[in-house]
Amino acid sequence: MWSGSNASSADEWIELYNRSTAPVDLSGWTITRGDGDEEEVMVLITSAVLQPGGVFLIANYDADDARSNLSSTPDLVDAAVSLPNSRLRLRLYDADPSSGRLIDEADDGSGAPLAGSGGDIKSAMVRVSPDMVGGSSDAWSSALESAGWDAGAEELGTPGTVAGTLQANDESATQIAASSWADLKRTR
Repeated sequence: MWSGSNASSADEWIELYNRSTAPVDLSGWTITRGDGDEEEVMVLITSAVLQPGGVFLIANYDADDARSNLSSTPDLVDAAVSLPNSRLRLRLYDADPSSGRLIDEADDGSGAPLAGSGGDIKSAMVRVSPDMVGGSSDAWSSALESAGWDAGAEELGTPGTVAGTLQANDESATQIAASSWADLKRTR
């Protein structure tokens, strides 16, 4: 949610989704931000395990902060979460220091974010094709669902919840409709 919310432009969040059938140990994983060849660590996940089909919410503010419209409690609150409204490029790396393996990325860092909106009704940038490269505009869409927000909030996105199209009984459960910038990809 690079646009923030109507409570604050800094009410930004990132959500990771585990689409695999095994738990993923996120301990030591990092999220970087940058453009071109420049990149810096924005978030370090010190200790967490993401269960199959689960989400991990990382936010700039806690849900009870007056500057936030979140009703979902973040798994990690870090004031370093700052998402550019232009030249957005985020990368998720695993904890293996010898490989520095890129797990996923969001956006291409060359212009406006590939999806989402910052207008009167703000919407999250949503991964809709987890098997595509995250720098491709076809991998993203603007959120159409709303869940995980305070009562009366108008923002679109599903922070801290599993989007309807990810539910096990949904025929399109292989596609992500409205929850996050990054979907954890497991090596097959």
